[in-house]
Amino acid sequence: MKAEKAPREKVYKINPWWELPAAGGAVLLSSAGFRKLEKVSSMTTDEVLALNPNDVNGFDRPVIFHDPSKYANAQSKSDLFLNISIFTPAILALDKKVRKDWMELLSLYLASHAVDNALYFAAAFSTRRPRPFLYNKDVPIEERVGDNKSNSFFSGHTGFATTSTFFLVKVYTDYHNIKGWKRLGLYGLATVPAGLVGFYRMESGRHFRTDVLLGFVAGAASGILVPELHRIKKKSGKAMAFSPYYAPGGATGLTMTMGI
Repeated sequence: MKAEKAPREKVYKINPWWELPAAGGAVLLSSAGFRKLEKVSSMTTDEVLALNPNDVNGFDRPVIFHDPSKYANAQSKSDLFLNISIFTPAILALDKKVRKDWMELLSLYLASHAVDNALYFAAAFSTRRPRPFLYNKDVPIEERVGDNKSNSFFSGHTGFATTSTFFLVKVYTDYHNIKGWKRLGLYGLATVPAGLVGFYRMESGRHFRTDVLLGFVAGAASGILVPELHRIKKKSGKAMAFSPYYAPGGATGLTMTMGI
């Protein structure tokens, strides 16, 4: 008789039958949020002319003076690295151990982006911060007026990219139980494409340094914490128990036993 195979140990507890449509629906609904945000973040001519670079903190101010002739090229590069970042989790399909759970992981990936979108909307709708290029007098006034101009805080592009690349590392290291410096090294690699997105968002005059840094933190938190909250905690196998202790002569106390 052939020995029966032990059931494959799951890494995450996910119910894709409801979590996949819920997360997918949330991501799809985000498109309406982006359109609404563009309208809410409009700037008038008078508002733009009243902007003063000296009102911007010293850490962020240098971004204002980037060369406008390089904006278009930088914007194109940021979009390129964003698309690369978003599709990096597809690498997990090459791993036999991981791809068996593709539906669960797709649910988890969409949920991570849904959380990141929620963080982004909470910040962008509540904080009206003009984009850096609006302060730059070398940019024609007609390009500094209109919709989608005061939603600089924080960088959604950086958040989306970081969510994706950190999700990839989180899932891969959880499945293969990779810890310590090797895990940190993989997260270091994950910062590269996301970091390039943030760098070129600044070069294109779309975001300040603090916008990019906060976008990075929001994306990293979404990409790591959402899978972690779904992770199945392995039992250590150690059980601790206390029992009363009595000794001749009236001595009493507690004894502790631990099973392994």
